[in-house]
Amino acid sequence: MFSVILYGRNDSHGYNLHKRAAISFNAIAEVMSDPDDEILFVDYNTPDDHPTFPEAIHDTLTEKAKKVLRVFRVRPEQHVHLRSKTHLVALEAQSRNIALRRSNPNNRWILYTNTDMLLVPRTEGESLSEILGAVPDGFYQIPRFELPEMLWEAAFDRRDPVGNLVKLREWAVRFHLNQVVHNFMPMKYDALGDFQAALREDMFAIHGFDEDMLLGWHCDSNLAARLALYRGRVETLIDKVFGYHCDHTRVAAANNKGRQTKMNDQNRFIWDVSSPYLPAQADTWGWPDIEIEEVRLDRDTSYERYTAGLSVAIEPATEAYRTTSLEWQLYSDLSYDLPHTLPFVCDQVLTYPRTTAVMLVAARAEFVTRFAKAWRGMGFTGPILLPTECEGLPTDLPGIEAGAFADLVRRTELFIFEFGLATQRPEEPVRTGRMPGPRDSRVLKVIGRLFATAAATEAETRPSGRRLPRRFIGVNVIYNKFWPLFTDYVGANINPFCSQVLAGIPRQDSSVKGKILKFRGRHSI
Repeated sequence: MFSVILYGRNDSHGYNLHKRAAISFNAIAEVMSDPDDEILFVDYNTPDDHPTFPEAIHDTLTEKAKKVLRVFRVRPEQHVHLRSKTHLVALEAQSRNIALRRSNPNNRWILYTNTDMLLVPRTEGESLSEILGAVPDGFYQIPRFELPEMLWEAAFDRRDPVGNLVKLREWAVRFHLNQVVHNFMPMKYDALGDFQAALREDMFAIHGFDEDMLLGWHCDSNLAARLALYRGRVETLIDKVFGYHCDHTRVAAANNKGRQTKMNDQNRFIWDVSSPYLPAQADTWGWPDIEIEEVRLDRDTSYERYTAGLSVAIEPATEAYRTTSLEWQLYSDLSYDLPHTLPFVCDQVLTYPRTTAVMLVAARAEFVTRFAKAWRGMGFTGPILLPTECEGLPTDLPGIEAGAFADLVRRTELFIFEFGLATQRPEEPVRTGRMPGPRDSRVLKVIGRLFATAAATEAETRPSGRRLPRRFIGVNVIYNKFWPLFTDYVGANINPFCSQVLAGIPRQDSSVKGKILKFRGRHSI
C-alpha cells in the first residue's frame, strides 16, 4: 500500500539518535499491515569503514521492522562530486529520490517522514495501511506534535512499539501534547516534512525532489508547493492519524547553527515556484543509472558474513588463552599470532563494497592463504591483487590476481600491508626475541618500499574516476620497528597492541614523498 522514505547516516545527528530512530522504525513498522508496505532508508555518505546506520542499531529493531526495512547505501565516493557544492554530509533531495526510484511499484502511496516520528492512527486497532487504502487520491499532510525528550528518552522501550503507542495515547491527553500549528500555504502545518503522503505516480510525474536544493532546509516546503500546483490543493489526514516527534533540541544538529544556518533560498524554492515539474532533472533524478547497494537486515547480515568468512579461514582455539608481550627488548621481533590477528583484519574490510579490489602485500604465505579464504567467505567478489615483487606467496588461490606492483596499484581500491616474518612457522611461539633472518629482511625491505611508494603516490595512482583517498591497513605494525614507518605515512589511531592492526588514509599534514628516499636508511632491517 505505501512506501515510507527516510534518510540519514551512521553518525550522531541531533541528540540520542540511536534511541529515537529505533523507536521510530519500530513504531512505523507496527502500523503497517499490507504485504507490500516497506520502509526505505537511504544511508547517505556513511564512511566506508562503518556499517550503515540501521546495521549499527539492528539489535534494537523488532523483527517486523527488519522485515519491512530496505537500506540503500550511498557510498562517499558516490557523493564526492557534490561535496564542493554543499556543507552538508547527507543530502535530503538526493536521498529521497534514490529511494523513490527504487520503491515498490505495487504501492500506491509514498510517505515522507523522518527517523524520529511516531504515527498514531486515531482509531485504535486501525493500521496506517488501512487509512491510506481508503482515502481518495490527493496530497496529504498532518500537523506535528512534539514529544518532550524526557518522555521518549526515559520512558520508552525501543523494542516495544505497541506499549509506546499505548503510552502516547495516554500522555497526549494527560500532558496536553496535541497542539496544531498552522503555516502559510502550501505548508498547511508547521514542520510539514514529518508527514507528506503523495501518490507514487504523482512523484514520478513531477520528477521527485529538487536536487538543486543542496544547502539544507525547505525541501519539504518545495515539494508541498509543487504538489499543491500539481494537485490543485493540499488535503489533511488530521481526522485519521496523529504524528508525534521525539523532540531533540538540547543539542543543535549539524545543519542548525542558529542565525548562521545555511538554507536553500526560500523565494526560489517556495514562494516563486510556478511549475510542479523539474525538466532539467527529468532523466537523472534519483540516480537511475548508478548502482546503489541494498542491505537487508532480515537476511545476509554483516555479522553473519563476518563469522562465515572467519569460520572457513581459522579453526577454534584449543586453549583458554595465549600470551604475548610488548616489552622493549622484543621491538624487533615481528612474529605474531595469525589466527588471533585475522579477525581484526577482517573487521577492517567487512563494510567495504563486495566488489572491492584489494591489494595484499605480505610476507607470510599463510597470511595470504587464510585471508583469501576469509575474503571469499565474507562474500567479496572483488580480486585480491598480489604484487609479484613479493616472493614466496601463493598466486594460484581463487580470486588472486598476480602482477607487477606498478600495474596493480592503479586498480587497487583498498591496501593491506602485512609486516610479518616470511619464515615464521604456523605453530611457532611468538614474541620470544626471534630476529629476522636473511630472507625475512629481504622480503620486509620490499614490503616497506612498496608501502612507502603506495602511500606517497596514492593521489596520483588512484583508479580512473576515483576522487577520495584509499584506505591503508597495516598488519603487525604496533609496538615493533614498523610502527614508525606506518604512522609516518598513514594517519592512524593509537590502537591497543592486542589488535595488531592500524588503519587510515595517507597523512595530509605534511608531504611524505621525500620520505621514500630516506626509507632505506631509516627503516632498514
